[in-house]
Amino acid sequence: MFVDFDTPFPSAPRGLRWTDLPDDEALLLWSLRRMVIAWPRCHAVHAALHQRFGEDALGVEHLLRCWLTGIARHAARPLQLGDPACALILPDEGVLLYALSQADDEAALAGMCGSGAASLLPLTAALAALTCA
Repeated sequence: MFVDFDTPFPSAPRGLRWTDLPDDEALLLWSLRRMVIAWPRCHAVHAALHQRFGEDALGVEHLLRCWLTGIARHAARPLQLGDPACALILPDEGVLLYALSQADDEAALAGMCGSGAASLLPLTAALAALTCA
């Protein structure tokens, strides 16, 4: 199967800066970036999510960690996530944000994860329900 990874997704056109994102999406992107470099747990992420989501923060953090692990296991290639200070949204990050905004779209992660994307749908839907309300 040929996958064109250079095609931008609607929610993340080339050159979009993370500061242009809605607050919740910017926080999720920042959290994903921090989680990757501070695995398995980043206390700054926990504090930021708790400030934004209150009692649901621990659930959001857990779902993000499980979602990221699942995507990494099923991805056809290594994901590219920027460091927390990176101003631009990288193409893989755009795909992840798009998948969250379109949680009911089965094809949102298919280009990145192939058939394994189907196993991530419940996590994507649960995460979207908590964060995109």
